[in-house]
This record gives sequence, C-alpha cells and structure tokens, in this order.
Amino acid sequence: MKGFTLIEVLIATAIAGLAFGAFVVLATTAAKTADQVAGTVAATVAAHNCLNEAVYLNRSCQGKEEELLNQKVELNQDFQEVMGVRVVKVEGGTPNWGKLVELYEVR
Repeated sequence: MKGFTLIEVLIATAIAGLAFGAFVVLATTAAKTADQVAGTVAATVAAHNCLNEAVYLNRSCQGKEEELLNQKVELNQDFQEVMGVRVVKVEGGTPNWGKLVELYEVR
C-alpha cells in the first residue's frame, strides 16, 4: 500500500502553514517600512521647500499642511536669534509616523 500517513500529512501542513505565516509577517513589515520611507521622503522634500521659503522669501510655514507623494505632511517652523545669528528650524512629519525630519538653516 502506497501513500502518506496522517502524521506525514499533518507535519507537511504545519510546515506549509508556518512558511505562509512567515511570508505574511514579512510582507506586512515590508509594507509598513515602505510607507514610512515614503513619509520620510515627502516630509524631507516639504521641509526643504519650507526652509527655502522661510530663509529666502521670508514666508512662514508654521502649522502648514501639504499633500506630497500621497502623504499628508505637517510642517512646523521656529526662528531663533542666537548671538546675532539667525537660526531657522523646520520639522516635518506625517500623522501616521509623527515627526520624521528636522532641518536647520543658520545665517
């Protein structure tokens, strides 16, 4: 009589289930990482734009929200004068990941 025993079938099913579960976990982690990277790129580009506007055009972007790369980016800006030097700080982030980037310009 040829064929597989019930134990062999159960073991093969368990191994296949573990492999599928590992694949699902890895795919979920990859999707979250890709979303965070997209948010970081969008926040960085938006923060650089805001920093350039603040330094060269004298425009404030405090509390500004932008849509970039299908990501909603929130920007905050701060000015400080330290010993005659103007320091501009811009923070950018997304609602999902919080603050992702912090840029400074010193003049």
